[in-house]
Amino acid sequence: MKLAIIFGARSFEHEISIVSAIALKKVLTCELIYIFCDHERNFYLIPTDEINSKRFSSGTYKKDKLLSLKQGGFYAKKLMGEARVECDMVLNLIHGADGEDGKMSALFDFFNIPYIGPRLEASCISYNKLFTKLFAKEVGVDVLEYQLLFKDNPEPITIPFPLIIKPLR
Repeated sequence: MKLAIIFGARSFEHEISIVSAIALKKVLTCELIYIFCDHERNFYLIPTDEINSKRFSSGTYKKDKLLSLKQGGFYAKKLMGEARVECDMVLNLIHGADGEDGKMSALFDFFNIPYIGPRLEASCISYNKLFTKLFAKEVGVDVLEYQLLFKDNPEPITIPFPLIIKPLR
């Protein structure tokens, strides 16, 4: 099995995604293909034997093959035309926005690319903590008491201490 790992993207957890992708090289035994998504949302084919964190922090990845996303997969330009990056499945390893919020799921569904990860609806609901709590309550799961706070409308916190404050998404 040939597994493409997609990682990086425009997220506050960009670097964690890179570290996770590098770590998979030591864990998975199948053939791996690395596809990096940079902050501008460009895709690059990263040579498996050259993947390391310095490649991304230094910008060296920009010398790698630039990929385009089309029906059925990722494509790299060749001297004459283009070639599909051959893989059986894509593993979405993008943390935070772009990966966990459903954007990648939507792209993979739209371009008919088989992938491992939650589908669009599950991603959208689970990425938003309020939606997740409302869904969990609806299906009978007990949830902790919560209060939705807004930056532009400060109101006193009504939940007893100790408490956890987290961003909505």
